[in-house]
Amino acid sequence: WDFRCELSSQPSSTSRSRLLTASSSNTTMRPTNFCAIALLLNTKLCSSFDVSVQRSIGVRRVGAPSSSLFSSSSANSDSPQEVALDPKAIELKNDLISLAEATRRGFSASRADREKAWQIVDGLSTFNPTKEPASAYYKENTSSSSTNINSSPPPSLGGKWTLIYTDAPDITSLDTTGNPFATAQLGRIGQECNPPSIKNVIEWKRPDWLPLSLPFSGGEGSRVLQKVCCEGSATLDEPAVVELKLVGLELEGDDTTNNSNNNGDDRNNKLLDGPAGFLEIFPVKLQGPLVAPFGKFEILYLDGTMRITRTYQGFTAVNVREDKESKWF
Repeated sequence: WDFRCELSSQPSSTSRSRLLTASSSNTTMRPTNFCAIALLLNTKLCSSFDVSVQRSIGVRRVGAPSSSLFSSSSANSDSPQEVALDPKAIELKNDLISLAEATRRGFSASRADREKAWQIVDGLSTFNPTKEPASAYYKENTSSSSTNINSSPPPSLGGKWTLIYTDAPDITSLDTTGNPFATAQLGRIGQECNPPSIKNVIEWKRPDWLPLSLPFSGGEGSRVLQKVCCEGSATLDEPAVVELKLVGLELEGDDTTNNSNNNGDDRNNKLLDGPAGFLEIFPVKLQGPLVAPFGKFEILYLDGTMRITRTYQGFTAVNVREDKESKWF
């Protein structure tokens, strides 16, 4: 399996009347040709997707409010915020996660499914418990919200997130399930928010049809993480909007074929195990002296475990926070 950087701008959608004020670049990166990594070294602008993230391929089904996604506080130490959720908000979150699972993260969603998702999101946004969801990216590092010394801080955008649902075509078009001979298998899609950094992460796996005995094909759990690196910023004037600037690209490998160490024969073996092994030894990090505007997104809902964003084209992304046990990047 190989890699190629493909720039494919998506036109703005005018079919929906509920377009919001947030905007985002719609450019996609697809895996196709490994030798094009060399081309990436000469590429100043890297492609990306709307800022969003996703849980694992098999989304955890939530059947009761006792789930950590519906508890009043996040179970992960990266997000110690406590949020009192309205029972209706819990019900809407449950409906949204069930829809995400049924439609495979939105990849197989029908028009009726998408309409239902929009209705749920619009309803859930009215219960948004976070007054300034983009405050982690304030340039001034200040917030207008006053916090009692004995109260917990509000939910933060910071942390690692995984996409569970989206209707953005530049993401849904990455789906490889309809191609039995795809050169790479799409895994999870995520985002790491570490202000001011925002990294969009796509996991590419070894395709199932590829024989394990084939040279330079990697092990069963081999994968490549493709990261589009951005910088985010927000202001008190628009406390729910994050502006983006593109700063670089990273490619990292994770090869499970050889797990002992990276010295001597083991290192040589990893280099022969395929792109994942090669990129584990020699990760690619491209960052130039210049940055480029990369759009923006609006946060419609943010609590300790879920985040919903929408672009100015009207595309929606639903994300859940990763805890220590489930982190995959």
